[in-house]
Amino acid sequence: MFSSERLLKAAVLLYLLSAFIGSFLLILLLRIGVFDYQLRGLPDIYTLKNYFCYAFSGAIGGTLYCLRLFYWHNIQGLLNIRKWWIWYGLRPIMSAGTAVMFVLLLKSGLLFLQISDSIAPSIGLAFLVGYGFGKVMDKLDGVTETLFNGHSTTTPVKEPCRENPIHVSPTTNTDSPDLDQPMEQLKEKENR
Repeated sequence: MFSSERLLKAAVLLYLLSAFIGSFLLILLLRIGVFDYQLRGLPDIYTLKNYFCYAFSGAIGGTLYCLRLFYWHNIQGLLNIRKWWIWYGLRPIMSAGTAVMFVLLLKSGLLFLQISDSIAPSIGLAFLVGYGFGKVMDKLDGVTETLFNGHSTTTPVKEPCRENPIHVSPTTNTDSPDLDQPMEQLKEKENR
């Protein structure tokens, strides 16, 4: 009846939509105080609620990016779900964790970006970190290289928007193709 590939696509799409909508709902429930009773015994409940909001905002950004790639690759007939299902599953989770840590690095003063102390700009930044997870990780690689003076090596980065691995060095390389632009890849493929 249905092929296993179609079922896997449906499962990944359902997971992404659940993560996307669920993250919005969880932020709403946190902000109106539904979980205050359960969190009451924990120290500094206000800060903890904010960190959960940052995580869910990062998950929204990462999931939106996944949904965008899923959609474009599927309509172009380029979606190889058997190869990339784990990437689609982990990207929202990694985006959520990175968003929280990025906001923590900013608030601790280790990264220099000036945002106000209210929660709205931090939530917005967490969303952007989740959406641009690949680029944020490249920047964090550069920061750790600078801080700890490690050896510069190239790391192969391969995402569903590219057929061949792209070697990215921790330093900024303006000549490398943009991993977060599957539209450009599709246009180039059409022009060939």
